[in-house]
Amino acid sequence: MKTVWQDIRYGVRMLLKNPAFTFIAVLALALGIGANTAIFSVVNAVLLKPLPYKNPERLVMLWEQHSQGGRMSVAGLNFLEWRKESRLLEDITVFSNISFDLTGPDGAERIEGTRASASYFDVLGGQAMLGRTFQAGDDAASAQRVVVVNYGFWQSRLGGDPAVIGREIRLNDEPRTIIGVMPSDFGDRIETWVWTPMVVDPEQMSVGGRSLSAIARLKPGVTLGQAQSEMSGIAARLSEARPQFNRGWGVSLVPLHEQVTGNIRLILLVLSGAVGLVLLIACANVANLLLASAARREHEMAIRTALGASRARLSRQLLTESVLLALVGGALGLLLALWGIDLLLGLAPGGGIPRAREIGINSQVLAFTLLVSLLTGVVFGLAPAWQSLRGDLSAALKGAGKSSSVSFGRSRLRGALVVVEVALAVVLLVGAGLLMRSFVRLTEVDPGFSAGNVLLLEVPLSATRYNEDHQVLRFYDEMFRRVRSLPGVEAAGTTHSLPLGGSDSTRPFIIADTPPPDPGTEPGADYSVISPDYFRALGIPVVRGREFNETDNAGAPGVVLINQSLARRYWKNEDPVGKRLRQGAVSGESPWLTIIGIVGDVRHGGLDREPKPEMYFSYAQAAMQGSSSIVGNRRRITLAVRVDGNPAGYADAVRREISGIDKNQPVTGVRTLTDTVARSVMPQRFNALLLGIFAVLAVLLAMIGVYGVMSFAVTGRTREIGIRMALGARGADVVRMIVGQGMLLVVIGVVIGLASSFVLSRLIATLLYDTSATDPVVFAIIPTLLGVVALVACYIPARRATKIDPMIALRYE
Repeated sequence: MKTVWQDIRYGVRMLLKNPAFTFIAVLALALGIGANTAIFSVVNAVLLKPLPYKNPERLVMLWEQHSQGGRMSVAGLNFLEWRKESRLLEDITVFSNISFDLTGPDGAERIEGTRASASYFDVLGGQAMLGRTFQAGDDAASAQRVVVVNYGFWQSRLGGDPAVIGREIRLNDEPRTIIGVMPSDFGDRIETWVWTPMVVDPEQMSVGGRSLSAIARLKPGVTLGQAQSEMSGIAARLSEARPQFNRGWGVSLVPLHEQVTGNIRLILLVLSGAVGLVLLIACANVANLLLASAARREHEMAIRTALGASRARLSRQLLTESVLLALVGGALGLLLALWGIDLLLGLAPGGGIPRAREIGINSQVLAFTLLVSLLTGVVFGLAPAWQSLRGDLSAALKGAGKSSSVSFGRSRLRGALVVVEVALAVVLLVGAGLLMRSFVRLTEVDPGFSAGNVLLLEVPLSATRYNEDHQVLRFYDEMFRRVRSLPGVEAAGTTHSLPLGGSDSTRPFIIADTPPPDPGTEPGADYSVISPDYFRALGIPVVRGREFNETDNAGAPGVVLINQSLARRYWKNEDPVGKRLRQGAVSGESPWLTIIGIVGDVRHGGLDREPKPEMYFSYAQAAMQGSSSIVGNRRRITLAVRVDGNPAGYADAVRREISGIDKNQPVTGVRTLTDTVARSVMPQRFNALLLGIFAVLAVLLAMIGVYGVMSFAVTGRTREIGIRMALGARGADVVRMIVGQGMLLVVIGVVIGLASSFVLSRLIATLLYDTSATDPVVFAIIPTLLGVVALVACYIPARRATKIDPMIALRYE
């Protein structure tokens, strides 16, 4: 132990004696370790840390899966059958996320909530910190209207009152009695302020579509495969019992943790690999610095060896110094990680990182940073320690000359480290280049609408205050009249399904005058409930026919608009205008609707997804469709206002007009359509930007390595260069020699990096849009750019070599 402390004290003195060397090494390590710590904090919270529920490994998400592909939410009536027939599931709960109007003395406020069946908290294993959670009977139609609130709501809206149980709050103008407060660590990906019971009634659930989310808890000892097999059998029986609704539909079980992490798992793994490569490059750089330092200290080490120090003892001294460097770099990297975590969360798309509240520096992250620092110190300290064992003691004691001290073996090792750095940098550059090219391709996609000068506002109508059809229509008519009369407003329309926001509003339909399909095999299409002027407000072209107008009201014959994708798929070369269709299954009784126009395709699922067949219903005729989902969607609207000028400047005026109709009507989600388009590509932008940052950092470190090696080579070959110049060599010859040697290392690294990238780039293929994982443009540009940067890094020390005075160089030794 005494000798260890001696090594540490001596190592500290040596590092303080060479402040420039120490600063560069610590900074390189801090960047590498800090980036790894920041990414690990996200990986730990999202992928490694169990969900904050009881026995989370037994929780699964249930989806209905169609035989033709595509998952859908769960039908309420099927949920009841699953719960009754399953023997391997402990329990099942269904829920749906919903926005509530919280009304009080200061007016209405829109808050996010969840409606759930009574078993919701039991399935998740959540216990209230005050009061109780739902119990059997709370979801009955005749039960008292109760609510459970989250910790944040209790603190901010209820003052943290410990006697809050039994108080009433008004949600959607309906009194609700608070029965429980959940602890701060209970929650999910979506910020839920309140939970209310969902009425579980077979009569009410039978008329709805597939609109519920479902979570189940496996019984102890039951595997996912066993549960999947059982549920598939139940789905097959339901398909036979109700073919008109369930034919072709199965059940898919997904572990809840996998469901929560979603698509971010792959990009986090990619980023983890990227920062790992950055750290390896940093290690190679510091190893090169230590090799240069060891070359200068050969005489010292030879003397210590001659005085009795074993070479193992000297190697331990060098390893101690490298570990000290790594620990200091790790401490600074931890500080950089705090900033890096904030940067990650700031760059991430809204809601793009699940469990974001749990991301931070905790004991696991500290342990990771310490472990990485120690391993890093050992890794980059091995090279100089190994070289110290192979040194020529006799030559070192004789002081064989400064230039001769640069052994062939050490030069070869330093060159090999540069090759590794360049190869790793190429891999990162290619990955970043592919993601950037994919992002650019994505931004060039035509969304099907014109985003400029459009203001968006969410105006969700309360089902309590606007429960009659005439109340809804009267509100809309007055809102349109007021908003369209504002100076500068060119058009205003509403929709329940905004483009690029995703769409789960899918309905089967029947085409008139065609053979009826078998029950359960009806074609399907997404649908939107819109108002007149909506297409003009968003700049969606009407390709044929006409759009809705004021005459398409509840008393007029039913009409519908379709998009080009639906027209091409089901009418091919025919003109569908004037044809009729009916939404719903074969056995349904919805009215026939006449197609009055065809509109352009709009990308509802995202810019990276092809348009799907779509129908548009008039908001004024929604009630005649006989579907509770269509009528309900009409109340959950987004108002789109096209203006002449900056749309953000019209927000207050539009708010005032809506408040003039109903002062308790909340207006939320105010933004521009341009912002919506930008947000839709934020995940791809996040991926490309982060990997790009790491790639630039890798290139910078690699080029510092190239520069360092060539500078060291020039210093070590001062006498040789002087002799060459004394014998008549020109400066250009010297530059050509130095640059050629440096670029040879770079070329070898580039070739190895491109070969590796050709294989590894396939790992990110699913993250690319309209871009090949072996895109020839990227694979051509990256080595060219890297070659130019490397040429500069080689030229600077080569240029310095031409300034050597031959007479001074010959007296150098």
